[in-house]
Amino acid sequence: MYYAKALKLLVILVILSCGLQLQAELKWIDKVIVLVEDDVILDSELERRAAAIEQQIKASGQAVPSRKALRKQVIERLIMESVQVQRARRAGVRVSDEELNNSIKRIAEGNKITVQELRAQLKKDGVEFSLFREDIRNEIMISRVRQGSVNQQVFVSEQEIDDVLKLIEEQGASSVEYKLRHMLIAISESATADEIDAAREKAESIVERFNQGTDFVSMVLVESDAGDALQGGDFGWRTIQQLPSLFADSVASMKKNQLTAPIRSPNGLHLLWLEDRRGGVEAQLVDEINVRHILIEVNTVTSDEKAQAQLIEIKKQIVNNETTFEEQAKVYSEDLSSAADGGDLGWAPPEAFRRLYGNNIQTLEDGQLSEPFKASGGWYLVERLGSRETDQTEEFKRNQARQILYRRKFDEEQETWLREIREQAYVKILDEDLQ
Repeated sequence: MYYAKALKLLVILVILSCGLQLQAELKWIDKVIVLVEDDVILDSELERRAAAIEQQIKASGQAVPSRKALRKQVIERLIMESVQVQRARRAGVRVSDEELNNSIKRIAEGNKITVQELRAQLKKDGVEFSLFREDIRNEIMISRVRQGSVNQQVFVSEQEIDDVLKLIEEQGASSVEYKLRHMLIAISESATADEIDAAREKAESIVERFNQGTDFVSMVLVESDAGDALQGGDFGWRTIQQLPSLFADSVASMKKNQLTAPIRSPNGLHLLWLEDRRGGVEAQLVDEINVRHILIEVNTVTSDEKAQAQLIEIKKQIVNNETTFEEQAKVYSEDLSSAADGGDLGWAPPEAFRRLYGNNIQTLEDGQLSEPFKASGGWYLVERLGSRETDQTEEFKRNQARQILYRRKFDEEQETWLREIREQAYVKILDEDLQ
């Protein structure tokens, strides 16, 4: 009887002991504080994110809200992130490790550090790199599912673009200001033809010296016949409306640090240097070149040596005027997209052709044939047909207006979408302090 009671007491003590030990361990076990559809949010996630945001607020110099208010804001953000990540997964959105690594590399480069230095900085701040990686993965997934869901609701019409451009023109055209320097090469009303020619030669010489790097203001001080020569020809800041009509058209399309060609007036020849500009949209002047090519592909039938030799012979015939580039391209070029047009690829910025040819045509002049060279796709013979500068300011303005409208509509649709998916999601907050 005594032994039975003793054994019973021992069992009770063991159970109590285990219970106390289990209770002590439970204090360290994370707890679920929110259910979000098929996902859960843990208390540790909330604490980690709240601490990070609190640190950001302090670094910005702003007052940190109360712990309760901060936790409520953070938990709502975590809920919305969870809802969006789950939607992304259901939609089949995936982020490969390679994509993730590239994104992290770009983050590091944006902060002018290496990935290893980024890892060290995160460790110093108490952030596990594995958790940081998952946060970035989730951000990418959220961005993609948002774009996919909201983009299809956004449409920008050409009429809307026209309306925005009209509004910008009405409100902003007069706000564009130009800081100009001016030089006058005087020509008297009674000047002879020789005197006029001498003035023009002087103006052209000044333009040439400027293009070679001579300071315009220093030339104004010595060469200008205008009354403001000793002030370096400084016109100050002026709008187009404040400029003489003679200069307005030339100045409107100028880029910063550009010098006009000589402008004739009853007083002589004027040169204007655009020192700076502010407000509005700067003229978008784009250099373009026109090229044509003959492509010989390398394969099991045609070796590198054979392709090169064929193009050498074709070039020889073209140079000797035995045939034309256009004829040879139509017969021999294996670029089916351009062969019918005599190899003509049309007009494009030099960078576009650099992606195709590398630096092989960088030194070509207008009307010049290249030597045969190998690049992506095979062997090429290229002729540069011409070059030009196109004013794409209006196209640039339209694209800007389109982006303004798109961003505005996207933000509106995004708010609607976020509200809808939040209302549709099953969310249960288990922590009373967060309700």
